[in-house]
Amino acid sequence: MTPTVSCVLPAGQGTFTGPQDVTMALDKATVAPGGALTGTVTLGASPAVSNFSLSIWATPSITLNMRGAATGSVTITGPEQKIDVVAGQSPPIQPYQGAFNVPVGATAGGKVEFTVVKMVTDARLAPGSDPLPTVCTVTAGGDAAVADVSVEGSAGQPATVNAPDGDVRPGQPLTLTGSGFTPNAAAQAALCDADGGNCLTERFVSQALSVDGQGNLSGTAKLATAGLPDGAYVLRVTGGDKEGRDGLSVKAFVPTDPRAAQAVPNTGPLGTVTAVSGTNWTPNASVNLVQVDKDGLAGSGTITVATDYNGAFTTPYTVTDAATTQIRVREGISSSKRVFVPFTVATGPPPLPQPTTVTMAPGALTMTQAGGGISFGTVTLNGTVQQVKAPLNQITVVDARGGTLGWSLTGTMTDLVAANGVDKIPAGNISWVPACAAAPTSLSPVTTGSPGPLGTTAVTLCGQNPDTGKATGGRFTADAELTLSTPEFAAAGTYGGTLTITLV
Repeated sequence: MTPTVSCVLPAGQGTFTGPQDVTMALDKATVAPGGALTGTVTLGASPAVSNFSLSIWATPSITLNMRGAATGSVTITGPEQKIDVVAGQSPPIQPYQGAFNVPVGATAGGKVEFTVVKMVTDARLAPGSDPLPTVCTVTAGGDAAVADVSVEGSAGQPATVNAPDGDVRPGQPLTLTGSGFTPNAAAQAALCDADGGNCLTERFVSQALSVDGQGNLSGTAKLATAGLPDGAYVLRVTGGDKEGRDGLSVKAFVPTDPRAAQAVPNTGPLGTVTAVSGTNWTPNASVNLVQVDKDGLAGSGTITVATDYNGAFTTPYTVTDAATTQIRVREGISSSKRVFVPFTVATGPPPLPQPTTVTMAPGALTMTQAGGGISFGTVTLNGTVQQVKAPLNQITVVDARGGTLGWSLTGTMTDLVAANGVDKIPAGNISWVPACAAAPTSLSPVTTGSPGPLGTTAVTLCGQNPDTGKATGGRFTADAELTLSTPEFAAAGTYGGTLTITLV
């Protein structure tokens, strides 16, 4: 299709309007509700032309509306590509691919058509620099569909994702959990506008999400520090052919108290390394520190540190100037956004360092249990299915290995066999609802297994994911409520079986 688009270039280069060819090919002709699709987008020459010749690193994306068997919008974002822009010519955006999911509520037996809403090219003058967006919005001809897909089959049980309650802040790492995703699928988070459209992965600066063999989601995703105005958003996590969504409220930290800073220690000889910390500063901003004399004149040794999403920071600072009476902390070159922290240079001989070391040898992965047996008590046969409950004897897992490894605690169940050795109650008649917790001193969180029946195939009670970025381990407790569904009719007597808990 060839819609008419209006493109606004960054850096005051102006607005350009004209036709632009847009084509999109989907990797599937049919998809189930909630299923994943990959779109390949090819763009013709844009009416927007640059005033400059330069090389840029561009991340292209396209937002599409859905109509027919599903409504709403989806955004396809391609990988970053290096582009050589020639002044007076349209930037040569290469064809790009991106994955997305149709809504779980898409109507089976219908067809979803996709129409173009806008195209965005985030240009960076160097890898990792702030993006300069070119936004091309469709102003005419947007009713024509660029692709369609037939919806067939059933969505099954939808996936769920749990976002933090309350307000979160730009730059904040979010701990995410969920269930019902495609087992062992790669997971990716995107943040959508309040209406569920314009879902962008770049609204997160880093992600460490995983889906285990039971379809449970765990991990973290860190929000971007810029480009997130206060307001309501929708968190979308995709994993295989499943997608989960949850509301998210973003509100940046606004200092209400005066900026504060302190140095510990605040006195010492030259060469003292003091810890300077501050609160109530502008969040996700840079502050610089320098030693100053009694007249406020700055010396050498300026360093720059970043505040976190709560407007706080802490950093070591080495005092090297004998004239130092204070350490000045300020944002940029502001004369108002600054604090002077007292520091007294003590006279005397230089300090005598005594380097101190300790070696932490790796320990073991162990488990213990609080009891040795489970009893469902006595059930009187009455011709109906009866459900009786019993608690699992609490399991305590201690991971003292001091590495970055994970572990999995699983359970298998045998049939309950009567004393005559013939009559049985199937193992699947016993189900559990796991409950897991990590001690406050643990280095890593614990993942709780899904509720469900037991049997000869191992099912997860609790687990800890590996983390290549930091040490894992700690003390964890595993509990579960067991439910036995009795047969309507059975031979009277005592039945016995074995629930085996395995830690690997």
